[in-house]
Amino acid sequence: MKKLLIILGILVLLVFGVLFVPPIYNGFTKPFFKNTVDAKEWYHQVDCENLTQVRDYCDRRGYSTDYYILVDFSIPSGKKRFFIYDLQRGKRVMSSYCMHGSGKGNTAAQPMFSNNPGSGCTSLGRYFMIGKGGMKFKNCVRLRGLDKSNYLAEARGILIHSAGKVTRFSGEKEYIPLGTESRGCFTVSRSCVEKVMQIYKESSRRRPVLIYAKYK
Repeated sequence: MKKLLIILGILVLLVFGVLFVPPIYNGFTKPFFKNTVDAKEWYHQVDCENLTQVRDYCDRRGYSTDYYILVDFSIPSGKKRFFIYDLQRGKRVMSSYCMHGSGKGNTAAQPMFSNNPGSGCTSLGRYFMIGKGGMKFKNCVRLRGLDKSNYLAEARGILIHSAGKVTRFSGEKEYIPLGTESRGCFTVSRSCVEKVMQIYKESSRRRPVLIYAKYK
């Protein structure tokens, strides 16, 4: 009887391993390996503000050549720092104010960055859109991280969503007062979210739209 229980236990573990371990492994570690070549090219050969270079990179690596989003957290939150580019026309089509995460150590003037669950911090690196809508926000876009610095973004529930504070902000202060509107998400204006959702609908299903968050 004891041997039978041991055998049954081993079979259960094997079934669990076959069904659940590969998806978990791929979901959380795949970016380390699959995107190694892509990341090396992006970080060493591409100027993230040179739209010609970005478009060529996206074309080679299977990302959308229609749109590209750059978020520059080295710009104070009181200035617009979330930029949407039309790669076909080589021009910026929209910009928005954007709040950073309000996790421990963050201030309105000084963002802190982390990939850790529960940190409440924004993560830097490359992302792409994976869907619309979430448990907390109906109008939002869900993200997946591509780098070591943000590969837990999907598990953390990192989104592009709006907040009234950002929508109403008109640049009257150097920094948007830090609150709980963002726990690591890209919190932008309502019109910006609408544009991002439109882009996802039109472009991301054919080729994922590349999003890059940087600091200095």
